[in-house]
Amino acid sequence: MNSKQRMNCVMNGKKPDRIPVMCQLSLGHIYKNTDINPFEFWYTAKGLSQGYIQMADRYKFDGILVNKPGIDDPALKDEVKSIIKSGDGYLLTWKNGLQTFFPPDDDPRDIDVDRKTPDKKIASIDIDMVRRNASEPLTPYYLDPLKFVISARGADLSIHGEVSTVFESFLLLLGSYENGLMALVDDPDKSIQIMQVMNQKVIRQARAQCELDIDALKLSSPIAGAGFISRQFYKSFVLPFEKEVIDTVHKEFKIPCYIHTCGAIGDRLDLMLETGTDGLECLDPPPLGTVDLAEAVETIGSKVFIKGNLDSVNELIKSSEEIREIVLKRLEIGSRAKGYILSSACSVSPKVPPENIVILHDICTQYQKKTCES
Repeated sequence: MNSKQRMNCVMNGKKPDRIPVMCQLSLGHIYKNTDINPFEFWYTAKGLSQGYIQMADRYKFDGILVNKPGIDDPALKDEVKSIIKSGDGYLLTWKNGLQTFFPPDDDPRDIDVDRKTPDKKIASIDIDMVRRNASEPLTPYYLDPLKFVISARGADLSIHGEVSTVFESFLLLLGSYENGLMALVDDPDKSIQIMQVMNQKVIRQARAQCELDIDALKLSSPIAGAGFISRQFYKSFVLPFEKEVIDTVHKEFKIPCYIHTCGAIGDRLDLMLETGTDGLECLDPPPLGTVDLAEAVETIGSKVFIKGNLDSVNELIKSSEEIREIVLKRLEIGSRAKGYILSSACSVSPKVPPENIVILHDICTQYQKKTCES
């Protein structure tokens, strides 16, 4: 059984030959631990995709999540004047005089450029303008990273696409999370109307990725947990839109979907299942979140596959022996679920040493061998 088959087994409720391993890596972690030119990694589909592939091979992951679309025009390379070493990073100077700094383990930062969206009130939002923006065609290079990864490793690894759900996009439309959350209170009906329009773009993005025959689609909904909104707000402003995307993917492509929500979701696992999702990701344990894996397996483990529950901030930075003990406990509990994928709860931090991720595959393999022998 290869990695692709193994992951497909888990996501479709069948037992694989061993528990698969697949973590989402922060882009800063990938960049820090590869030797890819900063411009190539952050601004080209090929460089980014090489980063995904190099790390998946290094860590012996069973799948690759392509979580950044090809949003940057390849013609940008002609606009570069110079790239020089600067402190602990690199400084790119564009021909127009603007500069971008590349830290050694984080996203690029434009210097002296204010990209903050102006604060807005819900009453000022023109729904027709939102509709026009939502109907604009996807860029011709939107799918390039996915195409590159599928071409290179799609035969043997499980390749996952990703769409950002409409909830966070709506909040940012108002200029900040605070303004967006207030809009839900001030005018819930208009807020829902706007999200209904914006969700059609999310569905178009999902369709475009699924047409490439990806193995799964992740719905990124990081701030839909209890730290931001109540159960009632989740039911009104998150659940219907995620359900619409998932229903579309299931009906038109029959591709598994899973939802990624960070932090405190222990109080809404039942609501998340109402979206029709095939799996749930993150399930952050305390102190990052509120999910106890044993309780999650008991309540939802027979209904969906589970991916995550390893704390990248507090657990994956420990010694190898401590990590081994932590992971073995997760494997013992997770193996009781319909399907379990060993994974960090959220993205692997740049501060996590690579050797701490390398051992995850070995622990899974040893656990399976021990289980078979017993």
